[in-house]
Amino acid sequence: MVTKPLTIGVLGPTGFGGSYLCVELLQRGHHVVGISRSPEKLGKHDNYSSKSVDLNATPVEDLVGVFHGLDVLINEYGPHTAGVEALQYKPFLELTRKIIIATKAAKVGHFIMIGGTGSLEMPDRPLRTASEDMRFWLAYRRAIADSEAHTVYMEERLGSIGASLRAFRNARIAEREGRGTEQTRQLIRDYEDAVLNGDPASDFITGARTSFMFFNGNTSFRWSFVSPSARYRPGKRTGTYEVIVDTLPLEPKKAGAARGEYEEFNDRLQGISVADLAIAISDEAEEQTKVGVHWTAVADMSDDQPRPSYITL
Repeated sequence: MVTKPLTIGVLGPTGFGGSYLCVELLQRGHHVVGISRSPEKLGKHDNYSSKSVDLNATPVEDLVGVFHGLDVLINEYGPHTAGVEALQYKPFLELTRKIIIATKAAKVGHFIMIGGTGSLEMPDRPLRTASEDMRFWLAYRRAIADSEAHTVYMEERLGSIGASLRAFRNARIAEREGRGTEQTRQLIRDYEDAVLNGDPASDFITGARTSFMFFNGNTSFRWSFVSPSARYRPGKRTGTYEVIVDTLPLEPKKAGAARGEYEEFNDRLQGISVADLAIAISDEAEEQTKVGVHWTAVADMSDDQPRPSYITL
């Protein structure tokens, strides 16, 4: 257990996961250094300092100086906040590589990478990740569409992707309530066909998955790789969570449930609120019990009230 306050750097302190994480860390008494282009937007706190840095444009040699003196560095950087045009595979991997080089050169004590669900292994096919399995993609799109909180979150952050998700959600509700028409059924078919032929966000998600290869088996620095579970969104802070290593978390199969070719994981994807994952990440920053481990966490998601996609001090 941690016995004194730590100096913890957070890349992306004003975004979705980063803002909730910074608040959690500050509430625990740590000194947090926000690192991004506009870290001051998080607000003011006696234990919060900011370093204005464009991670993409800053040379790796300069990043070493930025990271110097940190006990822990947590990477909450997420290019998806800029919309579909930012969901690029190669730039994300190149930036991750640069951050790791600078982290090692600065001798940061512990590096925590926030990756994505796509790098988690499929329970029945351990050599295949979620990002490669169409059963996951279809179940994922259906699961987030069935959540008002998640749909609102996607609308706020991803523009056209969120708008199409809302239309898909409305069509599914109409079908369930017996108000379906040929138009709603066609919308559902078109949306799901598009998902099965390549999700618009798959390039970034695949990049996040591939970034795990920088870590897997690497003993040259202390790291922990967190892949948020599939239904990761704003939500209630329950204060409890369960850790799962390497594998996509699923609810047990329901007896007698009919399954088509891509429907094996319908209604089975688990999740966690951004507030509860911030607790899990903060625990790892303090306890460092999952060094060299690829893990995820799940919590109760029964509350579906929309909440802010970021917070301030």
